[in-house]
Amino acid sequence: FDVIIVDSTDPIGPGEVLFSDTFYGRARRCLTTGGVLVCQNGVPFQQGAELTNTMRAFKSLYSDWGCYLATIPTYAGGPMAFGWGTDGIAAQVSEATLRDRFDASGITTRYYTPAVHKAAFALPVYVLDLMP
Repeated sequence: FDVIIVDSTDPIGPGEVLFSDTFYGRARRCLTTGGVLVCQNGVPFQQGAELTNTMRAFKSLYSDWGCYLATIPTYAGGPMAFGWGTDGIAAQVSEATLRDRFDASGITTRYYTPAVHKAAFALPVYVLDLMP
C-alpha cells in the first residue's frame, strides 16, 4: 500500500493491539517503498503517553516520522495528534505542490487548505516534549 491510515479505537481493551510495536511493524511491511503509515494518537494534552509510545515505535521503524495536529470537534481537551512514519519524502512536499494537487482535485472543503496542511506539522512545545 502507498498509504495506510489507521483510525482505531483508544488503546484499551481489544483496541490495545492496534497501538503495539508488533502492529506497527506489520503495517510497515505492507507499505510500498516510500509509503506512509498514519494513525490517530489521541489528544496529547490528556493522553500524552499514547503519543510518546507510538513515536518511540515509529522512531525505530522509519527514517522520517513525527505527528501532526488537527481539531476534531467531537474530542475534548484540545487538538488530536496523528502519528506518521515513512522512509520516503512525504513530509517534504511543498505548500505549492499541495496547492496544485488540491486545485486539480476539484474538491470543496470547509476545513482543509494546503496552508492548514502545512501548519498542522508545526507543533507546540507541550507536544514536542512528548516526542522521544
